[in-house]
Amino acid sequence: MKDFIKPLYVVPVVVVAVLIVAGVLLFGGGGSSSGGNGAGSANPSLGFAEGDASALPGTKHKRSKPAPTVRTGILDESRESGRAAVAQARGIIVSPTQVRVRVSAAPKQHVTVNWQLGCFKDGHASVGKGQYRAMSPDIRAISVPVQGAKSCIATAGGQLTRTERAGRIKIAIIAG
Repeated sequence: MKDFIKPLYVVPVVVVAVLIVAGVLLFGGGGSSSGGNGAGSANPSLGFAEGDASALPGTKHKRSKPAPTVRTGILDESRESGRAAVAQARGIIVSPTQVRVRVSAAPKQHVTVNWQLGCFKDGHASVGKGQYRAMSPDIRAISVPVQGAKSCIATAGGQLTRTERAGRIKIAIIAG
């Protein structure tokens, strides 16, 4: 029995065995059943996207609310404060005839506004979007891309332009 075990075959077998053992130890968690650091445990030391962000100590994470739906009136309103604060409003408008964006800031200053309106009619969709800069307070009509649309999904965001000190911004989408 000459050369029963060939060294050429032993090296790959040993490497594969070592990789399997290392994988079991690293990804198997070592068999700890005391809550440890497993993926299913609620560990407050986990970072963003590694666990529940609202469980982190000192977090100000807010859970999102469902998108509001209206036919007329204020669809959604958002307020934020801070340096270069950004506020966003969104929702669904049923049978829109006119859509407006209202923005205000304190102290009075220029604000940058971005909007998008995706409308649906008879199985077809059309999207309108735009950006403008305005002196606060400002109310501006945005064009509905499809007249007679069954519904539209509207989003609008506003950002303060002064960054040297904190301020407040408020943005609203108005249907009607």
